Amino acid sequence: MINFEENTFDKKQIEMDIMNSNPDYNLISKNKETIEEQDIIEEFQESKDLNVVRLLVKNDQNYIGILDYCLSNLSDGKTWISLFVIHRKYQGNGLAKKVYIQFENLIKEKEKTAIRLAVHQINQQGIRFWNSFGFTKYKELIYNDKVHYCLEKKIGN
Repeated sequence: MINFEENTFDKKQIEMDIMNSNPDYNLISKNKETIEEQDIIEEFQESKDLNVVRLLVKNDQNYIGILDYCLSNLSDGKTWISLFVIHRKYQGNGLAKKVYIQFENLIKEKEKTAIRLAVHQINQQGIRFWNSFGFTKYKELIYNDKVHYCLEKKIGN
């Protein structure tokens, strides 16, 4: 059973384990294969500044992923997923799909009408994943010197 649990600083080792199981993603997003404690500290501070909800994802008793989101982004009032990462050993078996569906249902309950996210242009696996849920590109931007696609999915109750 998929559950969401608040990601607090005392669980930073769990976050580092999940992130570091995905060195290819770390290379795309952070220009390095291994995330360090200082990177986690910066993520917590940035999330606090931007009013981001940081969640750890559990399947039964196992931590399998991270899902960070902002319910109402300051720039557009939309719900944004800022991080969605599944531990490498739990990939390829449909768990990511279950996590996203449960998250979307959570957002629908909050009466939001859309979910947005940005994905690195070179992250073709991520683009295919989000497209499979009906996310479509509505703009392209450069952030931290990297091209990102902004994707959106309209959701209804």
